[in-house]
Amino acid sequence: MKRLILHSMFAAAALVAAAGSASAQNLTAEIPFAFRANNTLMQPGSYEVVRINSSASTMYVLRNRDTAGAVLLAAYSQHEPSKEWVKSAVAKLAFECADNRCALQELWTGGAAAYRFFAPKMARGELREIAFSRYSNKAD
Repeated sequence: MKRLILHSMFAAAALVAAAGSASAQNLTAEIPFAFRANNTLMQPGSYEVVRINSSASTMYVLRNRDTAGAVLLAAYSQHEPSKEWVKSAVAKLAFECADNRCALQELWTGGAAAYRFFAPKMARGELREIAFSRYSNKAD
């Protein structure tokens, strides 16, 4: 029990620190399906994506604008975005979907790098597809 409380306190502190150091540029996405992000079930809706400036790693806060539910995402790798993404010049979220279950896999904000996130493993032999949700800069 003490361990759970300690981990919860660290998670809350990280989220508060993240919110305090977030840049002013927010990205919004309309995601029409439920999905998992960092092993947290997120509901369909309008989401705000905010980059957290950190010298140690690249992190993002993904916040549901309707329910205010949020998850902190730490990228485990970065790579060049696909040529199709760069050609479209539209920032993207990529999801891996199988049997009506989707998980956030990747994020590209229009810069030189795309970021991959940890996601639940899909069952063996399931069909997988990538569904993209476009988003753009919006001032509130």
